[in-house]
Amino acid sequence: MKKLSTIALIATIVLSACGPKDPGLKDAYKNYFKIGVAVTPRNVTDSLQKAVVLKEFNSITAENCMKPGEIHPQPGVWNFQQADAIADFCRENGIKMRGHCLVWHSQFANWMFNKYDENGNQVVERDENGDTIWVEQPARGGFGGFGGFGGFGGFGGPRPQGAPQGAPQGQRAQGQRQGQRPGQQGQAQAPQMTKVPKYAKATKEEFYDSLRAHIFTVVNRYKDVVYCWDVVNEAMSDGNDPNVPYEQSFRQSTAYQLCGDEFILKAFQFAHEADPTADLFYNDYSAWTPAKRTYIYNMVKKLQGEGAPITGIGMQGHYNIYDNPTIEDFEKAIQLYLELVDNLQITEFDVRINHEAGGQLQFSRGEGQVLTDSIAQLQMAKYDELFKVLRKYKKNFSCVTFWNLGDRDSWLGANNFPLLFDGEYQRKQVYYTVRDFKK
Repeated sequence: MKKLSTIALIATIVLSACGPKDPGLKDAYKNYFKIGVAVTPRNVTDSLQKAVVLKEFNSITAENCMKPGEIHPQPGVWNFQQADAIADFCRENGIKMRGHCLVWHSQFANWMFNKYDENGNQVVERDENGDTIWVEQPARGGFGGFGGFGGFGGFGGPRPQGAPQGAPQGQRAQGQRQGQRPGQQGQAQAPQMTKVPKYAKATKEEFYDSLRAHIFTVVNRYKDVVYCWDVVNEAMSDGNDPNVPYEQSFRQSTAYQLCGDEFILKAFQFAHEADPTADLFYNDYSAWTPAKRTYIYNMVKKLQGEGAPITGIGMQGHYNIYDNPTIEDFEKAIQLYLELVDNLQITEFDVRINHEAGGQLQFSRGEGQVLTDSIAQLQMAKYDELFKVLRKYKKNFSCVTFWNLGDRDSWLGANNFPLLFDGEYQRKQVYYTVRDFKK
């Protein structure tokens, strides 16, 4: 019975795609901006999910598999299979892609910060006698060590935006101390240690060589189907003071500590050299807040003056149904960014039903939360007021991208109910709030 109902639903989606009585989101907004979605390979191979994607969206982002650490985990090692699958789906169906992303402090190709010899071997540091220098670090896989982070560290699925590189597994529960097992109270167990060689670090110039080669390889592989790139992602700090000195407005990532803000300039220059026709975005979460919008504005203005071809700003999203964002500050941020660029996008849109927001890893996954009628009304109201602002600035927004297809896919967890489609990829009531606006 479930199989028959699925087939019937697919048939309904396909048949209705041509009819005026049931437009998809992309049809409703054809005179405004593209409507995009972040997908996994499963979303474009499962027949039901594929049908929803084709009916509703005309821009696609690979959620996880184009990030540097996923596609290029070691020198000379490339994992193109999943990214190619999504790109080929887009090519076959005439859909353009947003490239996400080329530089990000999390899920980055951290090997770029190491030094290698002419044979491609990592260089170790030696003492005055020529002997290898050894250091202690937590053993991988032991408690306190860094677990595999292809998923959320114990929850499965791709790592979300803002997840710190090497965060301990299970670092999710709100209020849980770092290094503490879920449900554990009292003292944390000491990590097991192991001795490893101390490796030499790359110079700034060596890092740039690796970064340029990475960007050229990825951009050239997908330039026929990618119309814009998130070149640098989340480089600004989460501070709350808009008046801090310029240097303190940056996230203190490894790239920033090595290069200062020049790594952003170089990344945009490399991306433009690789594809002069692509729109190039700086992308960040909480981009509406007074502090972060000031940080982003100052950085973009300074680096544009130094020759960075930053042509767009991506305001990620990751909002909630209450006070994040305030509509006043949301519009102020838009107006501020339009002083610098003509091209804005909402790149990672979702609206969760609790008071949390932003792109950081630590959040509750909504266990026990219920989408009551009153909560659903608040969510519809928030989506409605946000889209009213976006439609007001339709000449400046080129795309609005939802971060995942249905609630079951969301990095926030299905019980945060953040999207327009439920866990079975059925339209929720909020879908019609977004689609059926007054033209």
